[in-house]
Amino acid sequence: MYTYTVSDLATALGLSPGALHFFEREGLLDTEKNHSGHRVYNTVEIFRLLSYTKYRSMGFSMKTLVKQLDLDSKIERQAIIQRLQKHRDEASQKAKYYSRLTDAIDQHIFSAARIDDLLDSYEFVQSPAIKFCYDDECGWLSKNRHNQLNVQKWIKAMPLVKLGIIVHSLDPLGASFGYYVTPEQNEKLALPKTPKVLDLPPVSCLHTIVAIDNKSHEKPHIAFEKPFKYAHARGFEIVGYPWAHIILTEINSGAQLRHYVELWIPIN
Repeated sequence: MYTYTVSDLATALGLSPGALHFFEREGLLDTEKNHSGHRVYNTVEIFRLLSYTKYRSMGFSMKTLVKQLDLDSKIERQAIIQRLQKHRDEASQKAKYYSRLTDAIDQHIFSAARIDDLLDSYEFVQSPAIKFCYDDECGWLSKNRHNQLNVQKWIKAMPLVKLGIIVHSLDPLGASFGYYVTPEQNEKLALPKTPKVLDLPPVSCLHTIVAIDNKSHEKPHIAFEKPFKYAHARGFEIVGYPWAHIILTEINSGAQLRHYVELWIPIN
């Protein structure tokens, strides 16, 4: 029977000597020593290590594998099948998550790629339907503990949930930061309806991208100043809730921030 050294296994299987020693202590390997006193592994041990690698690649925990591959344990095939089904279901959920994640990143790339073409330029489009969540305080975060827990669920759903700004009153300063998501994604994510969540349907809009600086952290309405002037100068009536998507932020020399913001301004 062929035998292999620690170095052989470490190279072929990508396992460190420390990991092999751990498997010995946990009863996963019954290692022999050659005439020189060095540990050697036979094909039975190789098979056990390959089985370990196979199941680890499926997401099995180390604790589960220690039980499953323990030389002194009796593990029937039905127990293994049940574990495989469990990890298959988990893998399926991860696949759905990564599919949604890929779509969200594609949307982000699409918006970022339009900055050069749409910066301080305007087009007439129909806005997407969204649900916009914000708080009366800073918009992004409440001091109310219950609201904080609800906002946490919105934050954990990023990047499907995006950072935004909304103008929620006729007061020119009545703008708040917040979070938004499409109705379809909201249904899948089951996000809370508080602190405040507005349902914004698709409407005819002025669509543009603007660049703003650090001042927007305290004055989010700054993002809307130039688009509002453009709309008023051309006789458009601003209606509903103007809102924006914060696409990305550049950091320039002197730690100066430059935010690129995509806006939808509902008009008549």
